[in-house]
Amino acid sequence: MMEAVARGKAHWLFGAGTDGLFNGKKRPQEDMVTSTVFGSIWLMSREDRRRAIEVVLGTECVKAAGFSKANDIEISFWKKFPLEGRVSVEPDILLSCAGKTLIVEVKWHASLSKCQIEQQIEAVRRTTIVRAVVMLGEAGVDKKVLDIPCFRRTWRDVSGELQTWSGKTDNALDRWAEKMREFLQKTDMGRVFGGLDSLAEPETVVFRFSKPGHPPWMDSAPSAVESVQYKFEREQ
Repeated sequence: MMEAVARGKAHWLFGAGTDGLFNGKKRPQEDMVTSTVFGSIWLMSREDRRRAIEVVLGTECVKAAGFSKANDIEISFWKKFPLEGRVSVEPDILLSCAGKTLIVEVKWHASLSKCQIEQQIEAVRRTTIVRAVVMLGEAGVDKKVLDIPCFRRTWRDVSGELQTWSGKTDNALDRWAEKMREFLQKTDMGRVFGGLDSLAEPETVVFRFSKPGHPPWMDSAPSAVESVQYKFEREQ
């Protein structure tokens, strides 16, 4: 999907106000983005997976989660947890490492529902140690919920970091980073100003125009013009 969006084949699917398409049913933008982004990360090697997670979520939340570099990071998609008063909750992504868990809630043109983060923390920490929460999207989140540190990471934050990606080896991680950058640049949630294109070399210019004299438009500096007044007599 990233390839299709990056090449302008499906970028219109991710604009604001398109949830009413497909016979009026809500289109699962967040599920599509979650599956594409984290599904591609899940297929990487241990080292590349950690680096890609830090690019998407930021390094601060990974530090807060206390993920050891000696252990792999596992990714779980939409895992169901029972919760009192409702059937279940399904965090979008759970990142687990040596018994510690980071909850990731993905939003795309959507806000958090009431007590959404609280309910996820309550349900997940019954089976594991929840160390941090990341809100990936434009929705706001408190710095702490139920004494668990929470972080907000927008898609423009991710896109901005990818603009300065320093990978030059053309390995799998580099290709993923390039495709992620192109994907986000084609969406209104992740588009950022990436700078002007480099200017053409002089030898590639077919026509060049110049004007002598006072730059940039006139041969000489403009002279002052006397003010002119007109008085119209009322016709009797």
